[in-house]
Amino acid sequence: MAGASAFAQQYTISTVAGGAPPPTPVAALSTSIGQPRKIALSGGNMYFSSGNSVFKIDGSGTLTLVAGNSRAGFSGDGGPAVNAQLNSPQGVALDSAGNLYIADSQNNRVRKVNPQGIISTFAGNGNVSVPGFWGDSGAATDASIHLPVAIAVDSSNNVYIAASADNTVRRVTTDGIINIFAGAGYKGYYGDAGAAGLAGLTGPQDITFGPKGVLLIADTGNAVIRQVGTDGVISTVSGNAAVGISGDGVALKLAMVSPFGVAVDSAGVIYVAELGSNRIRKIDTAGNITTAIGDGTQGFAGDGGAPNKVEMSLPTSVQVDSSGNLYFADSLNNRIRKLSGGNVNTYAGNGIVARSGDGGAATNAQLNTPLGVAVDAAGNLYVSDTLNNLVRRVDTKGVITTFAGNGTAGFGGDGGAAASAQLNNPQGLAVDSAGNLYIADTQNHRVRKVSGGVMSTVAGSGTSGFAGDGGAATSAQLNAPFSVALDAAGNLYIAEFSNNRIRKVATNGNISTLAGTGVSGYSGDGGPATSAQLNGPQAVAVDGSGNVYVADTANNRVRKIGPTGLITTVAGNGIGGFSGDGGPATSAQVGNPNGLALDSVGNVFITDGSARVRKLFISGIISTIAGGGNRGYSGDGGNAFAAQLNGPSGLAINSTGALFVADALNNAVRMLQISASGISVNAVTNGATNLSGPVAPGEIVVIYGSGLGGALTTFTPNPDGGVPKVAGGTSVFFNGAPAPVLYSSANQVAAVVPYGISGSLAQMYVQYQGASSAPFNVSVATVIPGVFTLNGSGTGQAAAINAKDNSINGVGSPAKAGDYITLYITGVGQTSPAGADGSINVAPLPAPVASVKVTIAGQNATVQFAGGAPGSVAGAIQVNAQIPAGVAGNAVPVVVQVGTSNSQPGVTIAVN
Repeated sequence: MAGASAFAQQYTISTVAGGAPPPTPVAALSTSIGQPRKIALSGGNMYFSSGNSVFKIDGSGTLTLVAGNSRAGFSGDGGPAVNAQLNSPQGVALDSAGNLYIADSQNNRVRKVNPQGIISTFAGNGNVSVPGFWGDSGAATDASIHLPVAIAVDSSNNVYIAASADNTVRRVTTDGIINIFAGAGYKGYYGDAGAAGLAGLTGPQDITFGPKGVLLIADTGNAVIRQVGTDGVISTVSGNAAVGISGDGVALKLAMVSPFGVAVDSAGVIYVAELGSNRIRKIDTAGNITTAIGDGTQGFAGDGGAPNKVEMSLPTSVQVDSSGNLYFADSLNNRIRKLSGGNVNTYAGNGIVARSGDGGAATNAQLNTPLGVAVDAAGNLYVSDTLNNLVRRVDTKGVITTFAGNGTAGFGGDGGAAASAQLNNPQGLAVDSAGNLYIADTQNHRVRKVSGGVMSTVAGSGTSGFAGDGGAATSAQLNAPFSVALDAAGNLYIAEFSNNRIRKVATNGNISTLAGTGVSGYSGDGGPATSAQLNGPQAVAVDGSGNVYVADTANNRVRKIGPTGLITTVAGNGIGGFSGDGGPATSAQVGNPNGLALDSVGNVFITDGSARVRKLFISGIISTIAGGGNRGYSGDGGNAFAAQLNGPSGLAINSTGALFVADALNNAVRMLQISASGISVNAVTNGATNLSGPVAPGEIVVIYGSGLGGALTTFTPNPDGGVPKVAGGTSVFFNGAPAPVLYSSANQVAAVVPYGISGSLAQMYVQYQGASSAPFNVSVATVIPGVFTLNGSGTGQAAAINAKDNSINGVGSPAKAGDYITLYITGVGQTSPAGADGSINVAPLPAPVASVKVTIAGQNATVQFAGGAPGSVAGAIQVNAQIPAGVAGNAVPVVVQVGTSNSQPGVTIAVN
């Protein structure tokens, strides 16, 4: 990874929208609580886990955040729990002292929040690289715990941990020592009537203590409820180990399906959240099972009515209070519900997963899987709040509002206010030069447009399919449009995921197919894009030259369609995964690319399935600029390369070059900016002429600025004698390709432009000790010849050798008419044999591909040789020319012409 980062210009990452928990304190019934997982009751309060946080509801119904800042990760030990990072917390429980224990499942730890609100790690070292569990009889903080999902505390304040992936229940005694309590660590259903520690459990999901010290276990994978008595013997109390939906009867004789949560009241009556049947089941003390809540239909219904009329959706937890009221986590309905007095009602949650923040700071808002972003000319940011069926806008002051959609999935509202219209799973966004917003309304199979605040449809009839090419786009069939883009002329491009096509809507409103046959596959490079196969394209983008780029997602490639309609692959070798940074993009692994954006130079930014943002330079080199490959939420304020992302998707660039990333599974939008550093570039000059201007392949250049390096350091040759791509800790990059560095100092660096440079414009930057300069744009020319001079100024006496005696030409040692003189130049462009970056010129010496002519005192001179200066770095060229008859003088002008370009004026030689 360190090697890869050396090729990546550094960006700083921050969050500009989302990633926040619901604002608290707030009435629990009025806010989004996400998908509640596990609930616990203590001291008249309810605690529950959701997202990456833990919340409390007090007796007045007020919701407050008690742990987790909503951003997946691991951090914060020793500080306030509300600022800490958790990763998919599940079970929660409290001891008699008021300490809160949290099963921090994806961190493979149990965290503890003391009554003062300070968090620490109670058990688990987070290391799951070694299969199995280990650490018994030692400190709990040193133990390996794989996927802890439930917590229980006994009357002596010993803490019990159900580890689903370990198939165990572990016990941490008050002295901090951990041991097995139940489960031998192997999947299976065995061991009843024997020691619990020798029994087989399979993916236990919940544990709780009964009134007599009996531990109940939701042995989910075995579809049973087990109990461990005070004698340590395990037995089954419900379920016959078959998976199925059953009616009422003897609990041990009936099948269960995914018993996920378990609770017990003071009389010993057991309640089970049976996730697979969408019911809460009741097992009385006689061992008979009945349904306490739910009619078995997955859905949401029944509030205010009898429990047998209730619909729920995947209940994950159940609890019972001292008054006999039942509470259950109705996870996919985003609610906690309560059975009291014979009626069921919602106790917490407004039914929305995550939506809040309008009118306030965008960083305090809640988003739900944002998949698309766009920026208008004024700098306003638009975000597809996809699973909220909204488009949100963040203005230049950082305030978020709803721009389009009323939050209800569906289709409606054309011709009216955009904020009152219905969208259905909106994804890609694009803004035209007039500020109109285009929305890929994916599940409506349409593209919508917001102009002047009014919603309309510009493509798609709403019927999924493929039809309509050659006619009005509004009458055509689309199939899951994922992304939209616009070219400079206003033509609209649509990436159709399910049609495996890119469609184009011309400015006259007619639609056609730009790329794809409709049959998924990979073929067609080098030919017409309409004859090529694509596979689930998820993104489209257009550059200033009219090239259309496609994230050919399931082909693990990025394709390009040129203005002539021919298609090629520009990134990805077709193999899923991640590799190739610092090398040709077409040889790299670019797994599942799903977001694209282009900067003003033509560099392509790509999000891929490895939780990274990659940069494809116009040179064809690829590098990672954000994301270390570990999914999570971290890094804000630091180097984006070391940050964690989770499901990065849509991309957009503003006028200052800031890159916005829809960090979908973090429910946030992140921003990448070129890192501020003490390194600045002021000029890039020809190493011979000392003049700023275009650069050419193989040209020796001198870069001026500040903070470019340390003390003056010349290069140390490679083992093969070549010039390395670093000197004194300084590296130079052109379009992401490293350049050979001849010397470096604080204010000046000499380098050789890579031979692979192409196009008309390049971005150059300098990197020193891990920090990078801002990009410096330079024009690119085929040739830009310059003659080296003795004083290094680019004018005056040439650095020339008198061939007759190898003396340095000058007033004290002039040449004569008819003599040969050797000049040294650079900037001749490509050579034959082809130049190799940093190599040393040896036979056969590389000759310029372009013609070389010399004039001395305005007269044509015979060129005896033009090629690589022997023993010098590739890019240093020697020209041997004969001085014409009749020429004399101490300062005779000499000009070298390469192709049609002349070297700088004011260079002379001495002729007697």
